[in-house]
Amino acid sequence: MFRELHLKHLIAILKLAAVCVLATSATIAVAAQGSSGDELLGDAERIFQQFDSNHYADAWQDAAPFVKAKIPQDQFVSETSQSRQALGAITRRSWASITRIQYIGSAALPDGLYANVDYASVLASGRTVFELLSFQLGTDGHWHLTGYVPRQTQGTTAEHAAKP
Repeated sequence: MFRELHLKHLIAILKLAAVCVLATSATIAVAAQGSSGDELLGDAERIFQQFDSNHYADAWQDAAPFVKAKIPQDQFVSETSQSRQALGAITRRSWASITRIQYIGSAALPDGLYANVDYASVLASGRTVFELLSFQLGTDGHWHLTGYVPRQTQGTTAEHAAKP
């Protein structure tokens, strides 16, 4: 009888452990899918490196699918390079904010999680400008570029969210 009770207790503990492992795995999966600010900053840094080295086509290749369907690569390269090059040389970038936005039922954007990463950038002239990169969290769990907006003043970023 003791052995049977001990075995039932052991089985209950193993079931509880399995449930805990599943719950932890689900939490880790959710955390891995776009919840890290560091991940967004790393992706933004990669995009800026591509822009600063005139590799705009590489940025387009990894853009969100709806952006690639809406904007041909040559148009993206032309418009983005004009916007970026109009700023001139940048001596320093510092991120100012990260904002996540969930869109559901928007006429302009596919449903999903989006993020804006706003930077204060210092030009070679000493003047400060602001650069906004927008991303969509893809079904692959990675952030994909949806837009780039350089501007002279730092205003509300929600109006720029995810604009291709």
